[in-house]
Amino acid sequence: MVGNVDALTVGTASNTTTYNFEPNSGNRPFASAGSGAETNASPSGCQFTVSGCTVVSAGTAISTHLGRGAYTSSLTIDWAKAVPNGSGGYCAPAAGVGSLTAANGDVLTQYERGMVCEVGLTSLTASHTFTGSFTNTGGTGRFANATGGGTISGGDNGEGFSFFRESGDIGY
Repeated sequence: MVGNVDALTVGTASNTTTYNFEPNSGNRPFASAGSGAETNASPSGCQFTVSGCTVVSAGTAISTHLGRGAYTSSLTIDWAKAVPNGSGGYCAPAAGVGSLTAANGDVLTQYERGMVCEVGLTSLTASHTFTGSFTNTGGTGRFANATGGGTISGGDNGEGFSFFRESGDIGY
């Protein structure tokens, strides 16, 4: 027989060993991109309050090691620490959690952090950019002990459409 195998499990019902034949047992390249709908989980005008805003994005992503599946992201923007963006608006730190769901249902969870910037002047319908980093924090199935991370960028159009792109590495 001639063939290829990876993650070969050999054993009995009480004792098994899995052999992983990856060329590099460490982290591997990872990339993901998606788009979807964004909703503000905070009251209208929250960017003008000390408590800031929490925005939730949900849609579809295509990711290496996962294929096509759902994604969600929930970021809280700390507008109390905002700085001018140079165009009449502001930039503020943001952090939260995200998840990517693989075609088979396994979930990769991530911690996201970075800077949200209004594009142009401050307004209730301003579009925003997000630039930062992500850290893989685990998940379910084969991603239960996921590690790695990288950079993330994205934003919204101010009218409920969001998008993102991330690249880095993953270990699982």
